[in-house]
Amino acid sequence: MNITNNLELPEVLVRAIESNWYSGTGEERFASVTQLIKPTKIVVLEKRHWHEISQDASEMIWTLMGSAMHKVLEAGEDGNSIAEARISALVDEAKISGGVDLYEAGIVTDFKFTSVWNYLNSGRKEVWEKQLNMYAWLYREQGFEVNELRVVAILRDWQKRRAENEPNYPRQVESIAIPLWDNDRVRAFIAERVKEIREAMELPDDMIPECSYRDRWQSETQYAVYKQGGNRAMRVFDTQSEAEAYMSSHKDVAQLVLVARSEAPKRCLDYCPVNRFCHYFQSLGQEELQQAS
Repeated sequence: MNITNNLELPEVLVRAIESNWYSGTGEERFASVTQLIKPTKIVVLEKRHWHEISQDASEMIWTLMGSAMHKVLEAGEDGNSIAEARISALVDEAKISGGVDLYEAGIVTDFKFTSVWNYLNSGRKEVWEKQLNMYAWLYREQGFEVNELRVVAILRDWQKRRAENEPNYPRQVESIAIPLWDNDRVRAFIAERVKEIREAMELPDDMIPECSYRDRWQSETQYAVYKQGGNRAMRVFDTQSEAEAYMSSHKDVAQLVLVARSEAPKRCLDYCPVNRFCHYFQSLGQEELQQAS
């Protein structure tokens, strides 16, 4: 990966980012835990095009902050804790590795600098659950006991005023208990991910199945029925056929209008490092691409 400095940040920051950046492309292993929680298409395209990818240093500041947290944790280590240990184990002859932020007294903890939106988004917490259970599996494979998983979320865009006025707004730092899987469930999950990635590696770029709506951080298209001139939908349906059936049975069918509601694929537009190699991104229309600018 090529790290650029388009915003002309101080060179010391750029050097720090470059020295802390872990490419995840080591020849000795199949994949990292971080890769296994990514969509298959992104994993394969990153592997194939790693040396063609560019990312600006300004977009990697929070990665650097995560590395700084590792240094803080290392300073606080005692005889009962292990901070930022990188460990590995095999599944179906595939070497899987992971860097765990903290293991202490049977608890695996991962520290995340994240947004309030991510913290509130149930889909992100499902990803965290998979990630931490793979870390737990790695530790168990090394003979350690794991009986608890925890994410410490540090909310980088937290607002004090909203916290004071909104009862459901999170605290600036939240500690989240993560459900713990048994080893068989984790191993089966990893084996399935290894199989999916191996199969995708045999396909050309444009034949790899596209990411799901959830992977693209995009809700599925819904179909809203409006009365002409109305500002609010009469009904909203998950499929076009349901919406059309409703319209055809309505007494005012001639006055009804069907509108497809869809969100822009936020991850594809703003956060995917390999979008220029992706056939789905290349197929997006001008309207969606304008939302990336």
